[in-house]
Amino acid sequence: MSCIIRNYTSPVLSSRGTQRSTLSASKVRPWFDNEGLELISNPGSGNGSRRQTPTSPTEAEIKPFKPTKSSLQHFSADASLLNTGDINALDDEGLSALHRAIRLDDQEGVMSLLDHGADVNISGTSGHTPLHAAVRFERSTIVKLLLQRRANPLKENENHATPLCLAAQKGLTEITRLMLDDSRVGPSAINKGDITPFHCACLGGNPEVCALLFDSGADITCKVFGTTPALTFAAWQGHEEACQLIIEKASIKLPSLIDFVNERDEEGKTALQKACVGGYEGLVDLLIRNGADSNAVDWVECMSPLHLAAKYGHLAVVELLILNGAVIDARNGRLRTPLHCAAEFNHGRIVELLLEIGADVEARDTAEMTPFLLAVTHAASHSVQVLLDNGADKTAVDSSLNSCLHLAISYCKTEMVKILLGKDKDKLLQLKDKNLNTVFHLAAGKKGSEILEILLREKEKGSLCQRDAKDRLALHIAAEKGSIHCVEALSRCPGFSFHTQQADEKGRTPLHLAASNKHAETCRVLLKNGAEVFQMDLRGFTALHHAVEAGSLQTVQVLLDCRLPSTLERVDLNNNTPLHIACMHNHPDILCFLLDRGANVTAKNKRNMTCLDVAIEWEASEVATTLMRHPRCEEVLIYSPDDGVCSMDKLIEKLPNVAEIVLDNCITYSPLPPSHVDFSVKFYLIPLDPYTKYGCSNYFGPACMAKHRREKLLNHNVTQALLRWKWMVLGKFVTFFNALVFAVFVVLFSSFIVKEREKVKLSHSSKNEITIVEDNDSFLNQTPWIIIVFLVLQLIKELVQMFWLRLLYFTDLTNLFELIMFAFVWIFTLPSVSESCSSLFTTATRWSAGVLGLFMSYISLTLYFRRFGGLGLYVTMYVEVLFTFVKVISTFMIALTGYAFVFFILLKEQGNFSDFWFSTAKILVMMVGELDYTDILVEHVVNNQTVPGTSFPYVPLPRLTFALFLVFILMVSIVLVNLLVGLAVGDIESIQRTASLRALIDQVFLVDTIMKSVLLAGSDLSAREFMELLLSRKSGSTTPAEEWRQIELAREETQGESIRNLQATVEAQGRLLQAMADRLRILE
Repeated sequence: MSCIIRNYTSPVLSSRGTQRSTLSASKVRPWFDNEGLELISNPGSGNGSRRQTPTSPTEAEIKPFKPTKSSLQHFSADASLLNTGDINALDDEGLSALHRAIRLDDQEGVMSLLDHGADVNISGTSGHTPLHAAVRFERSTIVKLLLQRRANPLKENENHATPLCLAAQKGLTEITRLMLDDSRVGPSAINKGDITPFHCACLGGNPEVCALLFDSGADITCKVFGTTPALTFAAWQGHEEACQLIIEKASIKLPSLIDFVNERDEEGKTALQKACVGGYEGLVDLLIRNGADSNAVDWVECMSPLHLAAKYGHLAVVELLILNGAVIDARNGRLRTPLHCAAEFNHGRIVELLLEIGADVEARDTAEMTPFLLAVTHAASHSVQVLLDNGADKTAVDSSLNSCLHLAISYCKTEMVKILLGKDKDKLLQLKDKNLNTVFHLAAGKKGSEILEILLREKEKGSLCQRDAKDRLALHIAAEKGSIHCVEALSRCPGFSFHTQQADEKGRTPLHLAASNKHAETCRVLLKNGAEVFQMDLRGFTALHHAVEAGSLQTVQVLLDCRLPSTLERVDLNNNTPLHIACMHNHPDILCFLLDRGANVTAKNKRNMTCLDVAIEWEASEVATTLMRHPRCEEVLIYSPDDGVCSMDKLIEKLPNVAEIVLDNCITYSPLPPSHVDFSVKFYLIPLDPYTKYGCSNYFGPACMAKHRREKLLNHNVTQALLRWKWMVLGKFVTFFNALVFAVFVVLFSSFIVKEREKVKLSHSSKNEITIVEDNDSFLNQTPWIIIVFLVLQLIKELVQMFWLRLLYFTDLTNLFELIMFAFVWIFTLPSVSESCSSLFTTATRWSAGVLGLFMSYISLTLYFRRFGGLGLYVTMYVEVLFTFVKVISTFMIALTGYAFVFFILLKEQGNFSDFWFSTAKILVMMVGELDYTDILVEHVVNNQTVPGTSFPYVPLPRLTFALFLVFILMVSIVLVNLLVGLAVGDIESIQRTASLRALIDQVFLVDTIMKSVLLAGSDLSAREFMELLLSRKSGSTTPAEEWRQIELAREETQGESIRNLQATVEAQGRLLQAMADRLRILE
């Protein structure tokens, strides 16, 4: 038995220990290639012999001291071969000639190179010195030679390893002794660094090297990086002899051997735990005999030595630990016992041993897992069999109420399922987890159907009818996961068609779940076996609703198969059709498919929204674009909405890019080339100006564009065509007529006020005293009455606009401006008409109103030009610059007010600054350049002028005044004025672009206002028809029906007249051609 234990090792642990040792010993990459290794092992092989007598080289051939990668050079002791200038140069591999000579074990070459100045401590690749290379290739003679030439045994490479460390790690006793004999290697040097030579010796495991280092003063208590003791380092690699030596030395030098043996590394592991991981039985016995704690736990997982030995399957170590008092049921950080560890990794013999000694077979960890459940989870069949034979509870469950069969199915352990079903299957098949899932629910959710088919062969009656916490059957789970093989397996069971109609807690059938999770093939199988497409869940969703919501076109195609009843028009509880759902979730591919299948685009949900309305509300641009590019887009565009807000209006507001697509579709070009005489372009204007029957009688598309400042849409060809048409029909005539009438009014009022001023002399002494020059001019007697008539007509017009526009009338500043202007004109004109009105206003009030009215009338006349082509653009630009100036000057008005106060205080004695308001006015004049520097400052200061009759100077504080005057010039006259000029001129392109948009917007609002004011009819009227209707309309004379009949008759008459005119034109052209032929004597 002892022989069996000694030879029983875990292949996993052995390979792991070997790998870690190899990695630690191979931190430095070897410096030889395959060809170099062959030459070293067999000097007579290779491309040439190892020793050659070189021929006399030329100067150019001396450079081969930098060997190539494909060959190795032999270095002779002949001094003529050496060039001291390049002797320390490195080749492409980062090696010097000295490195190469050491690699070839060429002692004579090494001596020759050193004699001719080769650097004995030169660093090559990875910081290796020649001494590093000599140690790596185990050249003890060369090592001795290099040390004699003062090579540094303590120089580190890039990995902070010294030649002494390399020799100790490789276990090179002779080389280590040579280095320790060097005077530079003392106790302080040996114990210096994070990894000392002693630690490297422990890693290598050579006891002789360890003894040499001890004798040279190595500190036995020194730790690797301050955390890992040397004993733990040696135990990790299983070096029993080295550990024995360390313990012997520690027992002599240290007061407490037990404390030394139980020292921990950075993870809290002792040397015993490291030895248990590797399964080193002799080392474990050695450590225990010297006081190692067999129940010590680490700081990370709280694993004891017995846990580790059981986990890695070291039976002999487990027995040894148990014999030395290890606690059998010790718990780690997850409350697992050694039995858990052994069972998890299928170490059956250790499980059997622990159970024989009395380990608790039902011990539970933090997840309430017993060793049996843990073994089932990892498919540890040997451990499962041993545990069952020793009375493990087959019906045990974990904290989630998972039984052994639940766990086996969850982790897809098919063979384990077969084993468990042979052990009391009746109870296991009835168990449920915390979500009330049976084993059938779990198996149905797997991709493969093998486990489910095994269970179905063992099922009892009613097993498939059990429901989980969500009231779902196993078929629901299979459909939701898309486990088509499981669905097919269940379809072969009795009652499958009945199960397809069963709903869960949300009213969803298996078909609903498959559709909502994009499982098209699963839907196809369910439909084939009787699933109902019309069945709805608690939200009123059919399977088609779910498929559309999920965005699965393939599933939608399956559900709308021509052999199935159509569910296109089915609505949910909110009256949403599948088309609404597609728009809501932005699925353009599905939307296009539904439209092709004939879905109703005008169907409304409970919020009276069509599919386009839903797409606009959700700002689903892709769906809206698809809808507008579909051949059926006209159906939804011309649909009459209940709320009176056209869909095009919503598109312009929220999705202008889609609105542009609609406008693009409204242009139809004739198939003829553009140069053809009959080439034509047809504009479909209904989306921008719909008929009354479409429920958008008050809608005008360009007005919506102007409201939301959609410049691109306003400049679109369709919009421009509509605006030109409206302008030609009515806007042009109304605008020109208004402008002409207002111009006549301005001329009359200007002439009247000028004539009135000529006969009135205002007195200086009193504003109320006037002198009237008698003049019986008929012009002055008749003009006031004309002006009064004009004002009355304007008042009526404004009242009509107020009636039609209501509050919108007051949002236009132009309307308010005109009202104030007409009020001033009324105030000035009324006293000239009636003597009784002369007492209502003082002379100053009357003339102030007249002057302001005249000024405002000319401003208003100028603004009229905004509506006339190119001239209007300049007016609009002027207004834009004015607004910009007002914004900027309002910001700096605070500083200007400060200057006004300052100069009012400093120069109050001067007339220009005698009052604050005078001072403010003078500041504004000075800002534009009229500084009056000489009159204000120089003359008064130089001549020391004072206020007449007093001794007070005009400039009481000249220095401060001069300083502030200069500051004013710099900050206002230069900086601020140039800023204003820059804003007005520097950004002229932007201003022009903004002005163009503003002019276009004004034109749109003008047309819209005229339409709303005079009840302009829809887009189906031509210009002549509309003008005839407008001129013939009499209030209350006809009914709307009669008017429309008149319109139709007028249209027919117009068409007939056009045909007659065309015939007459053709006949006239024929007669003209005949006359020309007769004149030219052209025969037939």
